[in-house]
Amino acid sequence: MACALVAEALYMIVPANQGRFGAAFEWLGVEQAWQRTRGSADVVIAIVDEGVQVDHPLLGPNIQRDLAHNPASGGSHEIPGTHAAGVAAGRLSETEKFAGVAPEARILPVRFSNGTGPQALDLAHAIEYAVEMGACIINVSPTGEVAESSVQRAIQYAAARNALVVCSAPDASSPMALADEDRVPNQINVLSVGEQWQPMASSARQFAHLAAPGFARVPQWRGSGHSTLLGNAIGAAYVSGCAALVKTLNPAWGYHEIKEHLLASCTPHPELEGRCQTAAILNVANAVLGPLELVGDARPLTWPSMTDVVLEWKLRYRAPLCANVLALFRPHGDAHWRELGVGRASALKMTIPGAALRRSSGTLRISCRESNFATEEVALTVT
Repeated sequence: MACALVAEALYMIVPANQGRFGAAFEWLGVEQAWQRTRGSADVVIAIVDEGVQVDHPLLGPNIQRDLAHNPASGGSHEIPGTHAAGVAAGRLSETEKFAGVAPEARILPVRFSNGTGPQALDLAHAIEYAVEMGACIINVSPTGEVAESSVQRAIQYAAARNALVVCSAPDASSPMALADEDRVPNQINVLSVGEQWQPMASSARQFAHLAAPGFARVPQWRGSGHSTLLGNAIGAAYVSGCAALVKTLNPAWGYHEIKEHLLASCTPHPELEGRCQTAAILNVANAVLGPLELVGDARPLTWPSMTDVVLEWKLRYRAPLCANVLALFRPHGDAHWRELGVGRASALKMTIPGAALRRSSGTLRISCRESNFATEEVALTVT
């Protein structure tokens, strides 16, 4: 997606030494996003890796148990999957100062292996299995095998079932051919970057769609707390968690809408020029709170009845899935929203006819017609 579609973001990058849940959460605005949602148990993120420590205290309550697939014995091969699961949807723990991006989403561990045995799925079959088990977001940690034709067919199968597949961006020397993006339109590739914006891998620009932090607090292997990790596979897990939050707000959206929205809402940064297609980093706050924000600090609002008023808003970013907006009003004691006006999002204001107003108090908001994004609700008194 062209960078011209991405406007200046409200939530900007901040110094890396801040934040109760770690620097990356401050980079991405995760706690701002939680004002709107922390995910839903109806949204399942599949962690396709060599295993996940399902009994970890920071993961266990969010694990969707798979009784049909007998996992292999636990071991160190589960460490990368455990880390990815924790970043995407680890349980919120104030005591441990730890959480995943979508702490109320469900985690489906799907183990793959190149070994033999009745329970050893290869990567292609593991992706297909995740789809069959109801995952709408599939996080694939290994990148070396994604280019294989069988895996590409499995990702295409996921597209037919409207599932988004999130991968780490492959190395520049990879044989992966993504020039024809329509081949696997449901795949999104993530470039992991460090706190000084250095890429964690030498990915070619055309292989990465956007960037995300390559550092995180992760569940400590065979422990009860967390540790800090720097790695190339971490960025994809942040994107998977953010996708789960967006899916929670827009349950009817498929992979196309989620992917397009994630790319539109990310934040451009000069250090990423030439390193990924958008030259931008994931912005969880923008993606979840949406493009609209009411103008003005006065709360509550007071409008005179029978007099036209001008309602203004601003755009955090330009979103293709928010072309038209509605001004909605709900009187106190009423369960239904009443439409006051319709306008173009790019107009940044609309005139509300005085005849549409009545002498009553209530709540006002601006909503996207094409999606479930809306501004905060503000109190409105009509005099």
